Amino acid sequence: MGLQTVATKGVRATNGVAAAHGPGTNGAVAPQPVVKLTHVFKLFGRTPVLNNISISVAPGEIVEITGPSGAGKTTLLRLIHGQLRPNRGEVWVEGHGLHRWWRRGLGRIRRDVAFLYQEQRLLPRLTALENLVFAMQIADPEVPHRTIKRRALDALEGLSLGSRRSAYPHQLSAGERQRVAVARALSGRPKVLLADEPLASIDDENAQIVMRLLEEAAANGTAVIVATHRPTFAAHRVLRLPSGELLVSRDRSPSNGKHPGISLWRRIRPAASRTRKNGHAAPARLPLWRRLIALADNSFRLVVLSGLSSWARDLRLTAPALGSMAMTLVLCGMLALVGISIATVAGEQAGQASIVRVYLATDASPSAVAALEDMLRADPHVSTVTEISAEQALQDAQNRPGLGALAGLAGSNPFSASLDVQAKQIGEVAAIAAEVVGDPAVDTTYPTSYDPGTYNRLRNIALVIGGIGAGLLLLFAVVAYAVAANSMRAIAAARQSEVTVTRLLGARVWMVRGPFVTEGLVTGALAGALAAAAVLGVWTLASGLGSQTYSQILPGVGPNSVRYVAAAVMVAGLALGALTAMLGFRRMRA
Repeated sequence: MGLQTVATKGVRATNGVAAAHGPGTNGAVAPQPVVKLTHVFKLFGRTPVLNNISISVAPGEIVEITGPSGAGKTTLLRLIHGQLRPNRGEVWVEGHGLHRWWRRGLGRIRRDVAFLYQEQRLLPRLTALENLVFAMQIADPEVPHRTIKRRALDALEGLSLGSRRSAYPHQLSAGERQRVAVARALSGRPKVLLADEPLASIDDENAQIVMRLLEEAAANGTAVIVATHRPTFAAHRVLRLPSGELLVSRDRSPSNGKHPGISLWRRIRPAASRTRKNGHAAPARLPLWRRLIALADNSFRLVVLSGLSSWARDLRLTAPALGSMAMTLVLCGMLALVGISIATVAGEQAGQASIVRVYLATDASPSAVAALEDMLRADPHVSTVTEISAEQALQDAQNRPGLGALAGLAGSNPFSASLDVQAKQIGEVAAIAAEVVGDPAVDTTYPTSYDPGTYNRLRNIALVIGGIGAGLLLLFAVVAYAVAANSMRAIAAARQSEVTVTRLLGARVWMVRGPFVTEGLVTGALAGALAAAAVLGVWTLASGLGSQTYSQILPGVGPNSVRYVAAAVMVAGLALGALTAMLGFRRMRA
């Protein structure tokens, strides 16, 4: 292939930038460049890698970047792909400045700028067919899945890989992996194709196929930029590094090799309409309702099914998170049951503390007792007044642990008749007790059951118990989050390379985050279900043991309360799983 410097006769250049967007042959105006680098400098530490590089690439061009190892060929491709930023200079791709600190729409740009890696970077957990389908779903999720799968099969057939569709990357040869990688790169019909040593480590036959595929992509309007040690392709121009010298090819005849047979381009993409935009034929769009259905279907496959599949494969890593979350949720559920029991007992005690038992004198006349009752009922602080006879007081005492034995020690009834006065508010008990003191119907020795310190003791006990419960609950939540988050981060770290490849393919954020959230939800749901079952089992056992004793083990905790606690535990598991997955993903993404 003959080469001449770009500054020779007939070609205009300034600072190494070819006039690819200037007037074309016979007065025609060439298309605007899709890639443009202007005075780009890139350093790693203090070591310069690229020094004042300028070049522009128009649609349909093939540009080769040559040079020895370490000259910066891969670095230049990564700058164009948005993986790196230059230290100085400007990098423009489709009118977007990738040299800027704030780069909006980088994912969309990467869907238009495909990268063919030297090491292929196929997803190891997906087969050859699944790798193509996955890339096509990312590129355009509004295409029906059946159509995507058919195109992927056609692409593999066109590359003589139809029989290897179910093979995983480690089961493919280097040449087969490279052909699959090329098919994946071309699956979205990119506007720019970056190829890093695409012919390295493959045999001559596969090299010829790859060369023809890249040349065909350029013939269909894709700007192809190839990094290679020496000129190989039918390139329009060659950029030599590290000097930055730009050469123009005098002979751009196609490479000498057999054509793959059936155009991969036509196999991957549908028949295009006559409308062309930026040198690319735009395929006819489906109706809106079909695109929405396809989007929902592909979203479900990318997020839910992919997350479930990853969860099953990562079960060894998710087991610690599942166990720790379940254990902590069981403790939280048991703490909730104990809290309900304590709240019930505290409520009963508060209700009893708001009742003033006014003891009647043994010689009180019925008229005096009736007058006392009328006075109390007229009191605005009083809610109800109930008369308790001596026999009723004795029967009530016999039903209480300890008091029944005490009553049996006496030969006669030791309890006197009384009036149980229910105060509207517990703070009004003191006023009611003071009101009845000195009444003719009231026992002068022991007039009421009022104890000034009871209310304060109940309030202090409630505050202490509530504080301890809240502290334990917070401690359990922190421990559960820490253990689960560490487990989810381990899962994320194990899949770091897969996530990186997915992002480099131009996946939207929800396509990358969604599977992690699904894994977290499944883990949390199972942990919550296990914890809810354990809580129900403990309550059933406690109820059985309580029926064999004189008091309940969990007083005030009934079936409805247990159902609510079990439901709350399951919801907490879902929330904890989703939270740890999202935060673990953010840490990995950072």
